Amino acid sequence: MYIKKVAKRNKDSDTVYEYLHLVENVRTPLGPRQRLILNLGSLDISPEQYKELANCIEGILQGQLGLFSPDPKIEKLAKQAVQRIFSKTSEVTPDDQSPEYAQVDIASFDSSEIRMIGPEHVCHSIWEEFLLTDKLLEFGVSLHVIPTIEMLVVGRLVSPGSERHTFAWACQNSAIFELSHPPLKPSLSALCRAGDLLFRHKDTLEAHLSRRERDLFALPEKICFFDLTNTYFEGEMRNNSKAKHGRSKEKRSDCKLLTLALIIDSDGFAKYSQVFDGNQYEGKTLGTMIESLEKSRPDLAKDRTVVMDAGIATADNLADLQGRNWQYIVVNRGNDPFELDDLPKMTAIRTDRQGEVQVEVVRRQEPSETLLLCRSKGRRDKENR
Repeated sequence: MYIKKVAKRNKDSDTVYEYLHLVENVRTPLGPRQRLILNLGSLDISPEQYKELANCIEGILQGQLGLFSPDPKIEKLAKQAVQRIFSKTSEVTPDDQSPEYAQVDIASFDSSEIRMIGPEHVCHSIWEEFLLTDKLLEFGVSLHVIPTIEMLVVGRLVSPGSERHTFAWACQNSAIFELSHPPLKPSLSALCRAGDLLFRHKDTLEAHLSRRERDLFALPEKICFFDLTNTYFEGEMRNNSKAKHGRSKEKRSDCKLLTLALIIDSDGFAKYSQVFDGNQYEGKTLGTMIESLEKSRPDLAKDRTVVMDAGIATADNLADLQGRNWQYIVVNRGNDPFELDDLPKMTAIRTDRQGEVQVEVVRRQEPSETLLLCRSKGRRDKENR
């Protein structure tokens, strides 16, 4: 096994490109021939290091630890080449091929390249159940790019982190590519482009996932919970027009923020999401979100009810919901509409084993709304503490 340099000329530009090939001599009926093992591409090493790299690759393949190179760079290149060789030569056993068994000494095995596959298998099964590959192909996404997109999505679920972290996780610790097949050219920049591509089709993908979840889990979709949160950036974010200073829920008002609005159903499945400016006023987001949700999911169930907190339940928002025939459950923003005379009329809806009332309510019907006063022992004890 040795390395030789191969030169190829571009016919259009007459540019000469040089590549390194890992080859070996084999005997054939026609005499000795060279067999290509792997195209190493263009490596930044001197010709004097070719033999050292070839010996290191052969040593790793044969399990001869003593043949590893003392040069960390050569050893790293050798391990990358061996990984590509294993990926290239691995084949799926045909279904019609009978298995062959043999007795082996388990103590003679030496484990290497240990990777995690359990969580990845669960996520990959859900990916296929949601028909995400078919949906991405409808967008014109290349089949070779889809494994990178799946790596990004699964990485967020299994090992959340930055794109750099996700790329290292997929290449060093995970067996995700054993399930989705490796991309043609895995790289950090390709992973970042995959995120941009997903965001470009965000609304269509969310609508597809929402419908697919409804069909798979028989979701009623009659109750929607709406809320906002924000996240901060420690950088200057000069090129992000949405990053603004505002009130941070993480007490980091010194940093620029982004506001995330999310609508979920009663089972916690996301229906729609949108990113707003960091200084967005909460009360002005509901109309935009409901309108976008109705546009992306016009088939949502009738008699829908939205649940939101007092910060969003402004008079204008409630009037808008009434105009859209949406029902709502909100916290009263004004003065307490109940009087002391109503308290004795409260009905217990939950008691403990000793018969002590845990939750009690009283209801008042108004011309356009139903008012409900709820008292909870647990909430009262919490406030007393």
